[in-house]
Amino acid sequence: MTPATLSRRGLFRGAAAAGVGASLTWPAPGVAHRDHTRDRAVDVPPKPIPGGFNIPPVIHVFAPGDPNITLPFTHVTLQGFDVEPATLTDFKGFSALAMHVGTATGHDGTVYNLETDMRAFRGNYVDAKGARRFGTFAFI
Repeated sequence: MTPATLSRRGLFRGAAAAGVGASLTWPAPGVAHRDHTRDRAVDVPPKPIPGGFNIPPVIHVFAPGDPNITLPFTHVTLQGFDVEPATLTDFKGFSALAMHVGTATGHDGTVYNLETDMRAFRGNYVDAKGARRFGTFAFI
């Protein structure tokens, strides 16, 4: 495997390794965890940001990046460098964003188009009932 190519197996191994590493340091996304500000389990979801692309059921998301770029497979045009990368309202914390575009080749030679939008958030937010919380979230 050359540095410019990545097999499907290599992609999944890397994703699994990253997921295991993240689970060792952060609570599992989507699972109720201890609220560090109140020391009790969190069961109230955060409020989504208003606007952006509405992805059912309740995900609102913007596509940050150079507005001169249109993604080749979904034909989504990036919305600029000053749009909100987080998907949560009233959020203050760490945001990480990665977008990948390319192709993957299966063992049978079939070529698949690939576009990803992966984000991770960790910090303080206000939940849907108005309470201040701390949490870790992922958008894949």
